[in-house]
Amino acid sequence: MFFRIIPVVLALLFAGCASAVDKSEVEQRANPVKDLHKEIAKTTEEERNRFDWYSYEDGLIKARKEGKYVMVDFYTGWCKWCKKLDSDTYPDKAVSEYIKANFVPVKIDAESGARVIHEMSQITNKELADRYEVKSYPAVWFVDSTGARAKLLNGYLPPDAFLLYLKYIKSGKYKDAEFEDWVKGGSGR
Repeated sequence: MFFRIIPVVLALLFAGCASAVDKSEVEQRANPVKDLHKEIAKTTEEERNRFDWYSYEDGLIKARKEGKYVMVDFYTGWCKWCKKLDSDTYPDKAVSEYIKANFVPVKIDAESGARVIHEMSQITNKELADRYEVKSYPAVWFVDSTGARAKLLNGYLPPDAFLLYLKYIKSGKYKDAEFEDWVKGGSGR
C-alpha cells in the first residue's frame, strides 16, 4: 500500500510546483539552447568575412608558392585610420573575398620590437617599416610573389575604393599607370 501512495504524492507535489511557476519566471531562466542560438546569431558579417593574417615570413613563402601578391599592412596602435581600415574596409564582404582569393595578407605593428626575417637578416618590425620607408599610417605595401615591392598605398580607403585598388594591383597595371589614371581610363570598372 505504501508503494501505491508514493506515485500519488509525487504527482501532487509536482503538480503543485508546476502551477506555482509563472510564465515570466520560466522565460527568465537560462536556456542553453536559446543561449546557443543567441551566440550563433551574434556572428556578425565582419566575423564571417574575416580572413587570416600571416606573419611576414609565412606570407612571403605562401605568396611565392601560390603566385600571389602579398599585402603588407603596416599599422600602429595609436593610428585611428588604421583602426578604421580594420573596422570598415577589411571586413567588407567584397574586399575580404577578393583578398582571400588574390592576396596573402600580412599585418605588421610598425612600432613593435618583434623580430622578423627580411633579406636573410633578423630585424624588428620597426626596422622592417624603416626599410620599407614607411612614413605615415596606415601604409599598405603590395609585394609581388618574388618578394619585389610593387606599390605603396598610403592612408585609408573606404571599401569600394580599396577593392578597386586591389584590382589595380592584381591587374599589374600599377607598372604602367598611376591608380587615378587607371580609374579615369575606365579600366577599374
